[in-house]
Amino acid sequence: MKAKYIPALLWALCILVATNNYNFMALFASDIDFNIRLFPNLSDLFITSDIHLDSKLYVFQKTGHALSFGILYLLVNQAIKDHRVAIVLCSLFALFTEFLQLFFERSGRLVDVLIDIAGVYAAYRLGVYVQAHGGIVPAFFSAMQKLSSMLKDEKQR
Repeated sequence: MKAKYIPALLWALCILVATNNYNFMALFASDIDFNIRLFPNLSDLFITSDIHLDSKLYVFQKTGHALSFGILYLLVNQAIKDHRVAIVLCSLFALFTEFLQLFFERSGRLVDVLIDIAGVYAAYRLGVYVQAHGGIVPAFFSAMQKLSSMLKDEKQR
């Protein structure tokens, strides 16, 4: 195996451990354990009643979903140098992890797949922006200039 794939594979492994651990909060206590369910209810993928945008923990978890898969996209894209293939691979991995969660007594949801794919797309757009500005530093300063200009215009109102 080529060494260029190792960071992406390690990150994917981290995502698998985090998404299939018996309890998300237990990860913060370094408590890793898996509870296996051989015959899950596949219709659980379609549940939307557990969306709680007013919950800070829920929003934190979903932000983590997007960031995790955004980072995965950046690592995969860096390894294979083809953004289309990287987007497809990361999106399929998002679907796989949500499906797999059902077998580990976790709540796999298609809504989470969409959040994961949004993170992949955001990372892709960030990469395009950085590349268009000639690198991370020029992109950062360009973004700061735009932000400063917007704030200045807002003050004048």
